[in-house]
Amino acid sequence: MFGARRHTAPTDGPFYKQRGWLNAAGFLAFLVTMSLVAFAMDDGETAESSTAPGREALAGISGPLSPGDPQQARRSPGGRPDTCRTDDRDTAQPVAAPTDVRWKKLATDMVPISTSAGPLRTDTGTWWCFAHTPVGAVLAAHVIPVQMEGAAWRTVAEQQIVPGEPRDRLVEMKIAAVEAEPENGAIERFTGFSVASYSENAAVIRLLVVTPLGGNLSMSVSVRWREGDWKVEPQDDGSLYSPAKKATPNNFVLWEG
Repeated sequence: MFGARRHTAPTDGPFYKQRGWLNAAGFLAFLVTMSLVAFAMDDGETAESSTAPGREALAGISGPLSPGDPQQARRSPGGRPDTCRTDDRDTAQPVAAPTDVRWKKLATDMVPISTSAGPLRTDTGTWWCFAHTPVGAVLAAHVIPVQMEGAAWRTVAEQQIVPGEPRDRLVEMKIAAVEAEPENGAIERFTGFSVASYSENAAVIRLLVVTPLGGNLSMSVSVRWREGDWKVEPQDDGSLYSPAKKATPNNFVLWEG
């Protein structure tokens, strides 16, 4: 019956041989062992993160897409922050430059900006919120690497560069370059682009630039879709661009003007 108590006959012998005491002692030993294992794992992860190259330079940075920012908890079903809304329906390969593009000075260069494909957020120190389309990937490939030449490069590296060892190398190279106070390394002028490959999660964009002598060079930028926006994936050596090659405007979509 409910509420009735059952009485158990007392067990003969010393207390440390009794089943109840042995079970309790075994459980206590299990808890102590698991606590030691958890402490050792946590200590190892802390040591690894504190000694990883390039990561100290990014410590404490927060922004629109960083884990510590409140917007991280306010995301749409598609994974985008609530403050970022783009029209992602046009996934066709671009055969002409977007008609709503205007050019704006960013750090060392003029970059294209689209009112429909991004970057739609330029009021937070970093320019972000690109459309999840081939055109959005094209604009991210133009804008994000140039932002690394500006004063907010640490924030850009934290929020808009795919994390990993290549990013760590990028940060190390950037710190060395800043300390050496190099000459302006601006790209002369973007003149065209092409989409070498595109999928929902990754794209490779070829950029066409004009040299001071009037010739053309091409280089590629790899981008990945992460945390609701396009981010640049560095080359293995930390470079944001592939090695430049001589090129002609053929097979590129040319920017007007």
